[in-house]
Amino acid sequence: MASDEASEKSPGGAPSMMVLIAVLALLTLVAGGGGAGFGLYLTSLQTAAAKDAKPAPETPIHPTVMNANIRELPPIITNLDQTSETWIRLHAAIVFDPAAVAKPDVLAAEVASDILGYMQTLTIAQLSGTSGLQHLREDLTERALVRSEGKVQELVIETLVVQ
Repeated sequence: MASDEASEKSPGGAPSMMVLIAVLALLTLVAGGGGAGFGLYLTSLQTAAAKDAKPAPETPIHPTVMNANIRELPPIITNLDQTSETWIRLHAAIVFDPAAVAKPDVLAAEVASDILGYMQTLTIAQLSGTSGLQHLREDLTERALVRSEGKVQELVIETLVVQ
């Protein structure tokens, strides 16, 4: 009996290497089985959701979008409000209905000059992050709408470099 105890425990009183390997193998099998079961559960939920999903109704295209033209604005390069060391370069385009705008080049120049004046009032903090870019896009679109008296449908930011 003393020899059985000696074979299961190492001299320091810790369990033998065979017991440790057996416990690790058992824990690995339990974790693998649990992961496989959870994966099957998620797959069954996904297939049930796919069966219940209905196709999205087709949305008609607004007629003004079908007749829209895009006009690129001249590049807008200026420094920001707080420092003369920070420069910004903006390439943008306006989307408009060609039937509503008689002179698109003149409109593009007017919108670009208005944007230039607005960009000179911005700070670097107002442009930081995704929300800053989203606010800039919304503000520029609103300025283009006001300047064109509602003839511009949207302003698209193509590139924006702050240096």
